[in-house]
Amino acid sequence: MKWIRHIDRISEWTGIAAAWIVVPLTLLVTYEVVMRFLFNAPSNWGYDVCWMLYGASFMMGGAYTLLHKGHVRIDIVYNVMSPRIKAIFDTVVYLVFFLFVTIVFAWAGIRFASESWSVGEHLSTSTWKFPSGPIKTVIPAAYLLLSLQGLAELVRCLSRLGKRGPAE
Repeated sequence: MKWIRHIDRISEWTGIAAAWIVVPLTLLVTYEVVMRFLFNAPSNWGYDVCWMLYGASFMMGGAYTLLHKGHVRIDIVYNVMSPRIKAIFDTVVYLVFFLFVTIVFAWAGIRFASESWSVGEHLSTSTWKFPSGPIKTVIPAAYLLLSLQGLAELVRCLSRLGKRGPAE
């Protein structure tokens, strides 16, 4: 299905973008360590930017990880299942647990981020006082992407269940 390929492409590209966030994060951590330990002059913004970059990278990589089957699974049990049982198991997990949770988190994240934007909330982790709306917006964006990829995976499972091969 064409829309599943579009979701896969979105997940692929957001995962690649999330991975590239590690480059400025590494440079910033290096800068901060040098400033702190060699010059005894840490920045007041370095800590905030580091955790925001790391958080964005981690969150935005979730759909990519799901696309490439990288999320945690009990392989010792899962690998002994037949393809049909795997498809049934995955269908139940995506329907009952995964999609419900990701949609609830996306909805809660939208409310969380919109409240932050509406009141002009600022971070209080340092004296920098950066607006918290941008980083809080990553939460619903990441969960919406994860929900979309979960929906694509569910459709794949249902498609496998609809097909009967010679071994089944």
